[in-house]
Amino acid sequence: MIWNIIKMEFKKQLKDKSFFFWLLGMPILFIVLFSFIFGNIDSITFNVHYVDEDRTEMSEQFLTIIEEADVFELHEESNVELAVEEIRSGNITTLVYIPEGFEERMYAGETNFIEFHYDSLKQDSVNPVHNLVENISYSFQQQKIEQVLVDHVENDMQRAALLEQPFSIHAQEQQSEGVNAITQIVPGYAVMFSFFIIISMVNSFLKDKDHGMLARLATTPMNKYEYLLGKWFTFIIIVFIQIWALLGFGYFVYDLYLGNLLAIAALSFALTLTTTGIGLAISLISSTENFGIIVTQVLALGGAMLGGLWVPLELMPDFMQTMALFVPQYWAQSGFQDIMLREAGVTDIYVSILVLLGVAVVGLLFAAKYYNRYLKGAKS
Repeated sequence: MIWNIIKMEFKKQLKDKSFFFWLLGMPILFIVLFSFIFGNIDSITFNVHYVDEDRTEMSEQFLTIIEEADVFELHEESNVELAVEEIRSGNITTLVYIPEGFEERMYAGETNFIEFHYDSLKQDSVNPVHNLVENISYSFQQQKIEQVLVDHVENDMQRAALLEQPFSIHAQEQQSEGVNAITQIVPGYAVMFSFFIIISMVNSFLKDKDHGMLARLATTPMNKYEYLLGKWFTFIIIVFIQIWALLGFGYFVYDLYLGNLLAIAALSFALTLTTTGIGLAISLISSTENFGIIVTQVLALGGAMLGGLWVPLELMPDFMQTMALFVPQYWAQSGFQDIMLREAGVTDIYVSILVLLGVAVVGLLFAAKYYNRYLKGAKS
């Protein structure tokens, strides 16, 4: 009996023209779009506009340091007032102004300055440039200190001891394989769109109730668990295929590093049980298709926002990072990130799997509780 329901449900879904669009078309479109926008985020360049009225060796040295930095690009402006107006208009973000007499004041030991103008609404682009300018200032300060020591400390060993750094930094880069924007985008949208299966589930259950199918099934020896399991197994298969298809798309098109495939399978299956378990509960309490669509959008989009599917969680405020712990999307995305970026296996992501399975069980319990009410609304 369960197998018959599965076959019937598959036929019903495959006849729906919009089914494949929501299952694969829309998520692939989002993956391609956002990969195009953010895929090269690692190669971002910060434009530094400048006006050099001093035109001396010292001002050129200052600008050369900026130009030699990998992610900064210099753009000369002809006039300070016009450049500031460009910032106010939102056309440029930063301006470094080196006034006339910069080198002269530096050698004379007088108070010296460089003006740094910036757009206060674009702090993400401003802060790296501001930090660079400050670091250059510190390096000039170091040169000034060295010159003072040369003039006043004759002993070379004492001078060297005074200039020696109090400690050194041994930088050791640790980078997981496959770290790039794709490892955020592909699993993120695979998780998000797995929740949209709930719309199809609501639609299927409402059709069974309103078109007499449920009433006819109620006259057979089939019990409620066989009916629910038959419907549930169908959507489990669909969502599991959807997740693997989207991850496979990322692998073949964007060279997404998947990591431990057994862990990916275990987490994908747990996520599948979660989305379809919630889907069962919503399907049995939905009186109309619009109600199911609204609830699904709140769960899918709200969970995507809170769960770090759109933006890495570490970039969010602290209170949102705390709230993320209460949405299943966070645990799914966290698990995928651990597998793809940190070589995690099944035992390393057991917490994510257990949380997802717990949410699935809650959904199934609600579905079992509300089945009788759903059955009473069946039309013959």
